[in-house]
Amino acid sequence: MKYVVALVVGLLAGAALAAALIYFNPLTRSQAEPRDGAGWSFGYSLAAAETWLSTHDDRLDLPLVPEGVELLWEGGIKGTLLAAMPLSGGPGAGGAAASRISVPSPATELLRAGVVVDDHWLISIPGQGSFFVHSVSNQWPLLRDTVVRVDWLRQGFTGGRYSPTRGPEAAGASVFGLTGELGGRRGRGRERVSLERYSGSLAELRGELVLDVAAASP
Repeated sequence: MKYVVALVVGLLAGAALAAALIYFNPLTRSQAEPRDGAGWSFGYSLAAAETWLSTHDDRLDLPLVPEGVELLWEGGIKGTLLAAMPLSGGPGAGGAAASRISVPSPATELLRAGVVVDDHWLISIPGQGSFFVHSVSNQWPLLRDTVVRVDWLRQGFTGGRYSPTRGPEAAGASVFGLTGELGGRRGRGRERVSLERYSGSLAELRGELVLDVAAASP
């Protein structure tokens, strides 16, 4: 009997150690903050009143916009977030329009990489053109502080700021100019997000894309 007890205690201790390692693992924390004033800054919100379209597979704690929109229920796109929204700021501070597709990445690994998501942005600036942004983000620090800490562990949330961008390369998100005056331009960027309150939903999340875009090659 004592061997069974020892085995159970060992398994529980191992599980607790693994959970603590995942929770506090420095390898899966947010990346370095983007540089302030690095070119363009676009702000956005996930609140229903500030979003044109938002749909997913109903597992995300985000509103569906407009109400009654079709869910992304097909097996091949489970976990995907599709959104369209206005962006504030940008060159001339005139704002922009954006669509965003966020897809769970096979690179997700809680011990070394965190919860990894591929983000694909298509951004159009009136009178200037459009560009594409691809970034790889680690959403584990945000999920740890909200879903794990608040929903599962019943702890409080005092607000947080996160810089989730990992790549696709070490320099941050990749920017590709597509049309108009932006055609042929290239750059890098990062995303940072903030959440002041959390009560079971990420609807109050606000984000910022900070982009450094070079002129087109002659």
